[in-house]
Amino acid sequence: MKRLPRVTLLAVLLVATASCRRSGSALRKAPERTCVVLSVGSARGLAHLGALDALVERGVPIDCVVGNSMGALVGSLYASAPEDDLRTRYRAFLHEYERETVHEAKKRGAVGAAVGMLAVLLSGGALGPALAAGALGAAGGASSVPELSHERFAKSLDVFLRSARIEDLPVPFATFYQEPTDEGLQRVAATQGPLAEAVASSAANPFLFEDASLQRIDPGADRVSAVPVHDACTLFPRSRLIAINVTGEPAFYRPDLDCEVHEIRVPLGATSVEAFRGTGEAFEATWQAGHDAVLRALDDGGI
Repeated sequence: MKRLPRVTLLAVLLVATASCRRSGSALRKAPERTCVVLSVGSARGLAHLGALDALVERGVPIDCVVGNSMGALVGSLYASAPEDDLRTRYRAFLHEYERETVHEAKKRGAVGAAVGMLAVLLSGGALGPALAAGALGAAGGASSVPELSHERFAKSLDVFLRSARIEDLPVPFATFYQEPTDEGLQRVAATQGPLAEAVASSAANPFLFEDASLQRIDPGADRVSAVPVHDACTLFPRSRLIAINVTGEPAFYRPDLDCEVHEIRVPLGATSVEAFRGTGEAFEATWQAGHDAVLRALDDGGI
């Protein structure tokens, strides 16, 4: 008789434990949306084009996009026209950049290498001065190289995007940049306002552009911002995050995020600056790497 209370207590505890487990499972809701997170990565970031194309091909919903630096550029091209062919949009932007560069070069009496300039712009500082000049000259056959202009990049992107605003995009989009404060650099979220200005801020590298303002700086050097998983979950909580990572390093974020994270690392070595042209073997190989990495993850049940 003395053992009965213990047995009864044990039964109560088991029932309570089972009830708690059921309650916990019931409280764990399915993700409210699917967001794609695009890393920084200079020319390797062109793999994001292939990654997004693969997700679209497989019918994976893309409810929001968050990207930094090169990821911001590719993400903005998708978020502003999700129904359009992404590679075609990238090439069309290059055409606009080239048109603006040639227009300015003519005013200055010089011949520019527009696509080569874009390669240096988006290299994230990977190109040294000598290699940068070589890339510019080779890409455009220039007899002289005009100075790099962050203002020109922002202007041509705004023209191409037709002065789109972030809050009006068909697919919610966000990017980040760093802003100097008295306490040091802090990350700033761009979730509204002119889209081109936000993307240009995320790609602003004062070591490359004489006219780049130190008020807004490329966040790529910050490990958290290199693959902005944490920031994406903060902006879009309770989301399924598909993080496309071309940096070669694991994404850095807290394990207790209120998001379901699926990181896809795209295996890429050094990518030629020729890939920035949007055509040729280097471009196609980079696009294919992103495309194949996503398909493998989908086929393996990783997403």
